[in-house]
Amino acid sequence: MGMHGSVLSGLSAQDLRALWLLLCKDGGWWTLDMLAPHWRSTCVPHEVQYAMDALEAGGFVESRGHAIHLAYGITSDCEALPDFEAVRQSGGRK
Repeated sequence: MGMHGSVLSGLSAQDLRALWLLLCKDGGWWTLDMLAPHWRSTCVPHEVQYAMDALEAGGFVESRGHAIHLAYGITSDCEALPDFEAVRQSGGRK
């Protein structure tokens, strides 16, 4: 399932890129509660979860923690989004 062909609850490729770029640029590990205020003001909590699930399924982010309290981040094992390889090289965590 490609990023451009998947539509999850109205999410666009631009929505997914915005979350990925936030994680890449700011680094560290982020919970869903931490991500939501930095995203779209119109999002509902399950949309952030769907977006992170899609990014994780594509290998663009990793999660750690327990199923009910996951944190997401970009590690050296994560893939860069198409056309964002330079951003990925300057960010990410091991």
